[in-house]
Amino acid sequence: MRMLIFTVLAGTLFSVQGYGQGADTTSSKREKNRFATEWYVAKGGIGVITSEHLYLDLKSAKNELRLMDGRSWTGKVAGTREVVMFFEDRIWSPPDLPSGFDLSKAVVISFEGDIVRFFEFASLSGGYYNRIPRE
Repeated sequence: MRMLIFTVLAGTLFSVQGYGQGADTTSSKREKNRFATEWYVAKGGIGVITSEHLYLDLKSAKNELRLMDGRSWTGKVAGTREVVMFFEDRIWSPPDLPSGFDLSKAVVISFEGDIVRFFEFASLSGGYYNRIPRE
């Protein structure tokens, strides 16, 4: 069951990224790469993912997310590729998604080496942050 959920999720992510590739107008060319090219600037090493309360710690030695209420999630070593979902006020790894998972209410966060991408399905918006080198 978990493998099925992961396969459906991966297929959905790939289809969202490729949306509008058949059209050849200038505006649709800009729209199809918006997720890949919408660069956000972190302030003080913190990147805002959702206006509600999900933040990235871009200076951390690990893949790290913080919630406004003080909770945090720590993943693999910074620079290691990792994908997680923010759903129902909690961080989930793809194999551990709950049975009631609804992608339309989730935020996908992808740690990819020197950048961290995110996409919020409810608002169909996303972008990326550059990691901040540790001193």
